[in-house]
Amino acid sequence: MPETLAELKTLSKQIINGTTLLERIPQAQQPGLSAGSEVLCSAAIICRGCPGTESEKREIYRTDDLIGEGRIQERFVREWAILSGRWFGDAISYLSSISQAVDFGTESVVFFDVSMRLVRKFITLKHYNVLRLALDRVIIHNALFPNASLKVTGFGLNPENEFGIIAEQPYIEGVSVSESERAAFMHNLGFEDAGEDFGMHLNYRTRNIYVGDINDYNVYKHRNGAIFVFDCDCRLNVPTLGCGGSWSFPAPELDFSCPPAIC
Repeated sequence: MPETLAELKTLSKQIINGTTLLERIPQAQQPGLSAGSEVLCSAAIICRGCPGTESEKREIYRTDDLIGEGRIQERFVREWAILSGRWFGDAISYLSSISQAVDFGTESVVFFDVSMRLVRKFITLKHYNVLRLALDRVIIHNALFPNASLKVTGFGLNPENEFGIIAEQPYIEGVSVSESERAAFMHNLGFEDAGEDFGMHLNYRTRNIYVGDINDYNVYKHRNGAIFVFDCDCRLNVPTLGCGGSWSFPAPELDFSCPPAIC
C-alpha cells in the first residue's frame, strides 16, 4: 500500500506540473487540476479508473432516475483519503472549528474564515450524484475561472451521512453582474448560448464543455472591474448530455486505471 500511495502521489505531481495529462479532461481544462490541489488530482485519478455509471449517460435535466449507483467511487476515494489524512468523518464539525458557517445551499454548506479571507465549502453530490462528475465540475470551474478557483483540501460526511468535497475559495466582495454583462463575459470566453434557458442567458456551451447556472447570485464584479464566478454547473459536454456536445473519452487503453491496491 505505501508503494501505491507513493505512485499516486508521483502521478498527481506530474499532472500538476504538466508532464502528464488526465485524458478524461480536455487539454484546455488541464490547468484546473493543478489549481485544485494534489488532493483533487489524486481523487480524479482514482475515480477515472472506476466503472462507468448510468448517471453519467443521462441528459442534463433528467434527474429523477438518480439512485446512487456511483458509490464505488466514494468508497475508493474515502479509503485513499483516510490513508492520506484527508478524510473528515464529521466534516461540518471540522469546518465549524476553523470557520464560521454563513450560508446553506442546495448542495453546499458555506463557511467564512475571517482571518484568512477564505470561503470554505462542504459540497455534496446532490447536483451530480456521481463523485467523478462533481470532480469534473471543480476542474472545469478552476480552468475557466481561475480568480475564484476551488482548492480541494479533503473529503468527508455531513450529519446526514452524505459524502462531500471540502474546498476553499477566495473571499471577494462585489456587486451582481447584469444579464448582458454575464452573456458578454461568457461569449468572450468562447461560449455560445446552450439554448436550454428560454433566452435568459444562463447556460453556455462549447463542443467540449457545458456551463450552466450563470445567474446573478453566482457571478460578481469586484470594484476593480474583474468578474468572479463562484458557483456554477460545469460538465464535460458529451453527446449524451443533450447539449450539442462532441467530447468523447479516449480509448480505455489510454485511460488511467485505479491503483490496484486501492481497487
